[in-house]
Amino acid sequence: MFTNDGTSVIDVVCIQSARQKRLFRAFPEVILVDTTHCANRNLYKLFSVMVTDVFGKGQYVHHSIFERETEANLLLSIGQFKKENPSWNNVRVIVSDKDFNEKEVLAEAFPNARQLLCQFHVIARLRLKVGELADVTIEKKQAVKASCHLMMKSQNALEYKKYKDTMLRLLGGNTSDPFYKYFQANWELCKDEIECGWVKLKQKVKREYTIDEMLATIIMLQEWSEDSYVKEFTALGTRQTPLQEDAVDPELSTLAVQLSPHGYRIVAKQYRFAISDHAQYCIDTSTPGKALLRMEGVEEGERHVVNTQTFQCDCVFMQTLYYHAVM
Repeated sequence: MFTNDGTSVIDVVCIQSARQKRLFRAFPEVILVDTTHCANRNLYKLFSVMVTDVFGKGQYVHHSIFERETEANLLLSIGQFKKENPSWNNVRVIVSDKDFNEKEVLAEAFPNARQLLCQFHVIARLRLKVGELADVTIEKKQAVKASCHLMMKSQNALEYKKYKDTMLRLLGGNTSDPFYKYFQANWELCKDEIECGWVKLKQKVKREYTIDEMLATIIMLQEWSEDSYVKEFTALGTRQTPLQEDAVDPELSTLAVQLSPHGYRIVAKQYRFAISDHAQYCIDTSTPGKALLRMEGVEEGERHVVNTQTFQCDCVFMQTLYYHAVM
């Protein structure tokens, strides 16, 4: 928290959790920045930094609130962000919306990064949805796509409204058209990709909030977001093989989505030996219903009993299968 020495007014408050630091350390190459104006009753601004996680979803890694969006306040926020995140030097691309005023500050703070406006993905997404959803002829679909492009390039609200009205006219004035409904639900109230990444933040932070209420809401939503990410990250079936060379083996690819990385490495090591030229097996089937399996090629030699009727083994993996599955 940074306060003005002369007025004792809070100028900047920075918020970053340990999980946010880990996320930025893992995905520092591309960041998205956004500012929400008039975020509370004192007209503070909310400045946020986002990265794209392993699932391709946006995750906030830093929040700051400003008394005013000035160069000095932004420098304080970014300076604190860089101090707490040594990986900042790996930032190569900064994506911002057209309303972000202090791009020169970002250029100075991140000299190795290029700055891009967040337009390409929006246009590409809208063009795709026009083709999928618009209930008009192919020629009119092309005109609707052009209207969407022009809306993105609008210099003011009047231009935006004009091109939006043109789009609706091309759709036959049908407000129930699937594409128009999609546009209204996903873009009209949320006109840039950064905001779409976590629209709940701007919906929940009310303008009538005090600073304390605003901070409490941001922290609560951040904790909720982090818990959701951890739950998705640790869910079975969401992981790839820890080692890239294992991905070509269908057995190991199947195994990776059923075990934790630790359990996977233990079993994968045994699997690699089992299919190698060094593995030799001695099998004793003299006991009805059972087979004694002895594996040669290891220091002590492992012995396991396999039930030939149920195909169940007494090895650690088979006996503690559910334990491995939830690790």
